[in-house]
Amino acid sequence: MAFSTLRGRPPRPRLDDNDAGTPELQFKRALGVTREPIDLCLERKLITPDQHWCSLHLRWLYTLRYGAPVTTTRYADKDTQCPMDEDKTHWRALREKEYHVAVIQLQRARLYEPVMRVSVFNETPAFLSATLMHRAWAQPTLTQELERSHRTLVRGLDILVSEWKPQRSNHRNPKVSGHDFTKMLL
Repeated sequence: MAFSTLRGRPPRPRLDDNDAGTPELQFKRALGVTREPIDLCLERKLITPDQHWCSLHLRWLYTLRYGAPVTTTRYADKDTQCPMDEDKTHWRALREKEYHVAVIQLQRARLYEPVMRVSVFNETPAFLSATLMHRAWAQPTLTQELERSHRTLVRGLDILVSEWKPQRSNHRNPKVSGHDFTKMLL
């Protein structure tokens, strides 16, 4: 019989719904204030997990290229910046090229602005607004406009998915018709 390597009192199992944050943070999480619009789209199944990943990847590439898209109190001087070594310079050049290819594809499809607003700048799209969704029940033109804005975002994210995750988007069975393929779970 071997001795246990664990010392002390055994830990109590933690409940998943137990929020260990501050009371203010718990309140904000309960209201949904801490979630970003792209996360809400995924949560409500308006976009796929691949589209969500591509949106976050686009934001990461934007941050590498231009910095964080929020205001900050830190100002970078030339004296405080560290010089980059050869490996990091090459890696960064590859990431910037990846970013520019994605931007060019979005601009060609005229979907650059809506995707950047939601993905990078965290602007809430119109189709996530509860008041607009409520008003859309009585106004068919508003319903069409909200559907159009959703389709625009999804088409832009589909361009990114086809660029960054081609192995998943082209992984279709040629013997399955398009209608049957939508029913399959890959």
